[in-house]
Amino acid sequence: MKKGIFWCMDFDTNHPKLIIAAVACDRNDLTNEAAAFSAKSGENFNHKAEWSKPDKRITREKPFNNYLRGRVEIKNGKAAIFLNPDLPSEPVIRQIFDAFEIAANNGLKSIRVQRDGSWHYRYICHDPLQLP
Repeated sequence: MKKGIFWCMDFDTNHPKLIIAAVACDRNDLTNEAAAFSAKSGENFNHKAEWSKPDKRITREKPFNNYLRGRVEIKNGKAAIFLNPDLPSEPVIRQIFDAFEIAANNGLKSIRVQRDGSWHYRYICHDPLQLP
């Protein structure tokens, strides 16, 4: 399984595309890979910091907050998926589970999907006039 962050492109289709920054971990958040975490906590990735890393053809040269986004955390045998409340359920959740290799049979006690309406996930921009 993996923990990390994602952006969702083409979320209005049955086959949404995710851009992810992730690292493999066990059910207790331990990683065997070296990872340069960019979040203030030092334990995960930061959306703004990671957005400059993929090729511009992938990001379509849009700002980091142009796409709906979210985060996957794994701690104490539990997975938590935080995502923008505007993301539709079924196809997007399926893509997240696949991309982050999340399944109940990999030793997780629980898997929680939380639509997060906080400013971090709520503030998105599909129109450049909405940028600060």
